[in-house]
Amino acid sequence: MTVWEAIVLGITQGLTEFLPVSSSGHLILMGRFLGTADVSVGFELVCHLGTLLAVIIAMRREIWEVARKPLGKQMRLITVASIPTAVIGGIITCFFRDALEGALLIYGFIITGILLICCGIFGKSRARGEMLYPHAAAIGAAQGIAVLPGLSRSGTTIAAATLLGYNREQAAKFSFLLSIPVIAGSSIIELALNGVGGGVGAGALIAALIASFASGFVAVAFMLKLLKNHGTEGFAVYLMLLSVFLLVNEYVLHLF
Repeated sequence: MTVWEAIVLGITQGLTEFLPVSSSGHLILMGRFLGTADVSVGFELVCHLGTLLAVIIAMRREIWEVARKPLGKQMRLITVASIPTAVIGGIITCFFRDALEGALLIYGFIITGILLICCGIFGKSRARGEMLYPHAAAIGAAQGIAVLPGLSRSGTTIAAATLLGYNREQAAKFSFLLSIPVIAGSSIIELALNGVGGGVGAGALIAALIASFASGFVAVAFMLKLLKNHGTEGFAVYLMLLSVFLLVNEYVLHLF
């Protein structure tokens, strides 16, 4: 893998981790397009570390509020949500390997698009107040299912929260906070099982780390600002068009 390929993949990972369009799905597509479809888990770990650092810095005020009250409600909500995420994500990882490699990628994009449309329809000017524990668990379960490529983690959790009655800004902030234990936990598992790098050179790894951090930071800031006044319908349109293109490519064009 060249440095430029690593930068492109890092930017792809960072942007799509927090934009509601599926980072795993876009990483698979970009890998196929660049001819590096065998992107190693060790390389993905480096990209995940970049996005983890990005969300920690972008959400530093909210994280500090959680950290200074380690037994407070926000920490309890994150813990409650993380349990079904870990259970469901673990089951899918163990028993649905083909799906994780992109076998259902197009359908994941379509489902994410539908969820974002529903989010736009039902998530306007709604505010439930403080989050309830059963709702946190439901959002966590949605995040666990979103381990499947094509299903956006941020899109699924934001849609779940808005459909449960929380406004878009609330939903986005909780989604991004919830991403921290998920990214950190998956990174620890990847590190233990596969190590760092996966045979990729040090220069490419450093480039990917910087690219995923920078693009991830931009994506978090952009989404938090966007969802104050706008919905997610534009991302839904993009995913639907992408799905149509991928279907045409699969059955007619065969470009990659």
